[in-house]
Amino acid sequence: MRLLPPRLLPPLAAALLLVAAGPVVAREVWHATRTLERGDILRPQDLEAMAPRRDNNAFIEAGQDLVGQEMRFRVRNGMPLRDRDVGEPLAVHSNDTVRVFWKSGGVTLEMEGRAMESGAMGEEIRVHNPGSNRTIRAVVVAEGTTEVRGAP
Repeated sequence: MRLLPPRLLPPLAAALLLVAAGPVVAREVWHATRTLERGDILRPQDLEAMAPRRDNNAFIEAGQDLVGQEMRFRVRNGMPLRDRDVGEPLAVHSNDTVRVFWKSGGVTLEMEGRAMESGAMGEEIRVHNPGSNRTIRAVVVAEGTTEVRGAP
């Protein structure tokens, strides 16, 4: 039996590993087809599925439906979209005047407050109560409307 010279062993071992591993399949992620600005609502023509140059776990898989989502950050044309770049459309914007409801049993209280942060439907935000000059936490339930859950 004839042995290979030691200098050929590392390259040969690497080649055998590559052959054993099989072909590398790059996953496809969403890329912007134009520069997307903060607040833009995504349409089908804004997105293109492509393999990224460098993969990152934060990139959004092309199988995920993003149409109707709102851009949270600006993304340049041709760049991949990350999880933090998109989200549900905002129903309340920071500094907006909002209606605040509190319901308990058969009693409903309503007041006006000022949103201290933006939020989408179902998200909890801070709301300033001008009557008491206090900050409360409320859940966004509709456009410009929040609801206090639990004790006010």
